[in-house]
Amino acid sequence: MGVVEAIYENGVFKPLKKPNLPEKRRVKLIILDEFIKDLDDAFGILEEGINLEKLRKEWDRDVSS
Repeated sequence: MGVVEAIYENGVFKPLKKPNLPEKRRVKLIILDEFIKDLDDAFGILEEGINLEKLRKEWDRDVSS
């Protein structure tokens, strides 16, 4: 399991690199748009393995003060 970057084109997700998966393996995708990288640049919240709970806490964090 890991992170696979892809481009969505003509209704199909196309991985930028060949994933280490057997053919016809069923997977589930979590879509993180490019703005997520901007969040990482701004807040430094992403790591190699994306911690969705940490991401949600940072998203909900009050940064107004």
